[in-house]
Order: sequence, then structure tokens, then C-alpha cells
Amino acid sequence: MQRAQFRVTCGHCNEIFVLQTASHLARCPHCQNVAKPNLIPIPDNVTLPETLSRYSREAEQELHPLQEVSTEKEERETKLIRQLRQADEEKKSTQSELARTEQGLRNYQEQLQEKELREAMLHEQLKVREEQKQNLKRLLSEVEQQLQEKDLTEASLRSQLREKEQEQENSQRQLREMEQWLTNCEEQVREKEEERSHLEQQVTALQRQLRAKDEEVNELELSLSTAQLTIDEQRGQETRDWVIPRSEIQVTDKCLGRGGWGSVNEGTYCGCTIAVKQIHELILSPHNRRLFEREMNIASRCRHPCLLQFIGATNDEGSPLFVTELMETSLRALLEERGLSESEISVISLDVSRALYYLHQKTIVHRDVSSANVLLWRQGDQWRGKVSDYGTANFTQQTMTVAPGALIYSAPEVLTADQTVKVDVYSFGVLLCEMSIRELPEPERREEQVARMKNRAFRGLVRRCLQTDPAQRPNMGEIIQSLKQLLPTSQ
Repeated sequence: MQRAQFRVTCGHCNEIFVLQTASHLARCPHCQNVAKPNLIPIPDNVTLPETLSRYSREAEQELHPLQEVSTEKEERETKLIRQLRQADEEKKSTQSELARTEQGLRNYQEQLQEKELREAMLHEQLKVREEQKQNLKRLLSEVEQQLQEKDLTEASLRSQLREKEQEQENSQRQLREMEQWLTNCEEQVREKEEERSHLEQQVTALQRQLRAKDEEVNELELSLSTAQLTIDEQRGQETRDWVIPRSEIQVTDKCLGRGGWGSVNEGTYCGCTIAVKQIHELILSPHNRRLFEREMNIASRCRHPCLLQFIGATNDEGSPLFVTELMETSLRALLEERGLSESEISVISLDVSRALYYLHQKTIVHRDVSSANVLLWRQGDQWRGKVSDYGTANFTQQTMTVAPGALIYSAPEVLTADQTVKVDVYSFGVLLCEMSIRELPEPERREEQVARMKNRAFRGLVRRCLQTDPAQRPNMGEIIQSLKQLLPTSQ
């Protein structure tokens, strides 16, 4: 029995081929496209050529109307393509016209903007013209007012001119009268000149007499000065109760301090332990001896609890010995051992300021305020201070080649002749800074050292004392009041 065969017509190329088995999909052997076959079984008693021939005729019969339809479709397609081309040409033409229209529209918009801008400018110009018109009206009104004022002024000037003409006539009349008076005055001047010449002769004679009198006065003043100097020397000899014979002073080998000016040793006088200061290699000329005696007279009259007690000094041909009370230690030595509390700084600095205030009241400038010249003594559990060298500082500065004053404490004006008590105020400020930071003064680091002070009140007081202009510094009385406010109780 033969297997059933199926006839398939390709939907793509319309060719007919045979499938041996039924299938939902089949590939055309002519165009190689895959299509869903329309399966038509072939009877077993029909041979393949006959079948193919018959189907070919049927296909041709079926294909003829399809070809006609295909031809109509091609004609329609051709017509549509032609219409499409026409539509494309129309579209391009329309786009070109649209582009020209847009360009024209943009040009119109630009022209419109320019017109609006010109219109705005014209409006602005019109506004300016209106303002100018208003200004011109206002100026015209002002000019008219000024013209009216000028008319009034002109009338006033004419009136004044008439008055001036009248005054001129009066002045001419007065001038004629003055010329007559001047003629009379010239006659009087000639008379006065004669009198003046006579008076000058008298003045010359009186000047000769006055010079003679001046010479007599000078001779009298010289005699008075000589007599006064003699009296001062006699009074000085009578009041030198500070003089101590050198033999009554016993100086030990115990050195209490040493500096460029000399040394301080422990000694005894009248059975009491005292401090003896001796200046190195000092030869007293007659002038220096008078200066020395004057300074010792001043020191012997100074009495204050905060000043080191001056006992006396030798006054012979040898180097002078200065005898003072003996203290326990110095401020510098204490600072080398430990720092000071704010209470101790307040008390000691107040003692120093009181001593300097006392000296300044007596017009005495210390000139050598330093931690080495502040000596300390115990009052209960509290250190108290006394200022030393107040009687010898000025003398030693004027008699020694190298001044003993410590320059690290000195005010800027100390090397000039313009020195007042304010040099001690400056040195006091440096000393207060040294007590606060426990460091020797360094002039090139002065501002840095002051800035390291922790107590704001002390720092502010130091800055006031260190003013470059002496007039800007406080006096010792003001400093005392400032320090008293820092104490818990009055000292």
C-alpha cells in the first residue's frame, strides 16, 4: 500500500510542491520560505505527473485572476508612488514656504522690537524734553525774579551812589580841613623833634650813670655770693651729725653683696650689727666732697618706715663708708629662691611705692630702683620691704665713671638731661613686672615680659608706668591708691 502524499502551494512564490507527510509548517524548495501549507491529499491511484499537470492547469486558472489583481495593484501602487512623490514635493515646497514665512516672521519680530525700542527711546526723550521744558520754565521764573531783584538792587545802588557823592563832597571838605591840620601838626613835630633831641642827650647821660650802678650791683652780688657760700660751709660744719669716725666702725669679712659700685659687708657700730657699704677706689675732689656732704645731709634728714635707715658715713680722706641698718635679705635673693604670691607682691610693691612717694615729696630722685635695692624684713609671717641707696644714688652717679644704676630698669630718658621723678615711676613698673614673672628685666623683650603677667590689674598698672612719654605716667601717689585697692585689708 502506498503512503499518502500532499500537495502544497507556496504562499510566497505560488509554486506547487509535494509533501510526503502532513505538517503544520513546510519550507518551499523554490524560494526557501517557510509557510503554513494548505494540505491537499493526492489519491493513491493518481500518478505524480498527472497530478502535477492537473494542478498546474488549475493553478493557472486560479493565477489568472490573481495576475489581473496584481496588475491592478501595481497600477495603484504606481499611482500611489506618483501621488506620494507629488505629496513629497508639495511637502518640501510647503516646508520651504514655511521656512521663508518663519524667517519673515523673525524679521518682522526684530523690526517690531526695534520699533518698540525706538518708541521707548522716543518716550524717554519726550520725558527728558518735558523735564527740560519744566527746568527752562523754572529757570525762566528764576531769571525773571533775579531781574526784579536786580532792578531793586540797581535802584538801591543809585540811591547809595547819590549818598556816596554826598559823602565824597563831605570828605573833600574834611580833606581840606585835614591838610590845614597837618600843616599845623608839622610845625608841632618840628618843635617836638627839638625837644626829643634834648631828651636823648639826657637819656645818654642817664645810661652812663645806670651802667656805673650795674657794675656796683655786680660787685655787691659777688660779695653776697661769697658770704653766702662761707655761711653755708659754716652751717654744714656745724650740722654734720651724720659723720662717723672710721675707727668706730668694725667691718667683718662677711660680704652681704657686691656690685660695680663696690661691696656691702656686715659690721658693728656702737655694739649693734650694721651693714657697711664701701665704694671702690673713689677719690673725692673738693667739688665731689661738697656734693657728697650735701647728699649725706639729705640722707640723714630722711625718715620713713619704708626707707632703709641711714645711720651715718665717714668723711675723711679715705673712700667713704656708708652705715645703714642690717636687713634679713633682698628682694632679688628671695625671687631667686621662689615666686611670690599676689598678696606678697601687693604688700612689698606698696612699701616701695610709699618710700618713693616720700622721696619725691622732698624732690629727691632715686634713679636706681631695682630688686637688689629693695631689702626685706619679717613682720610676723609677712615679708615687708625697704628701699635702700636713696642717699647715695645721685652722688655715685655724678662721681663715678660708670653709673651704678641698672640700665635694665632705666627709663628711655635716663641718658638725657631731661630727668624727673617719673624715671623712678618707670623703674617701679619694671620692678613690679619682675616680681610678677620672677625673671630679670630684658629691655628688648619688655613687651613680651609684660604680656606674661597673669594678674590683669598688675599688668594694667605696669603698662601705665612704662609709657614712653613721662607726662603720661602716673605719680607715686596714684600708684599707692591703685595698689591699696588690690589689698584685702589696708596695710
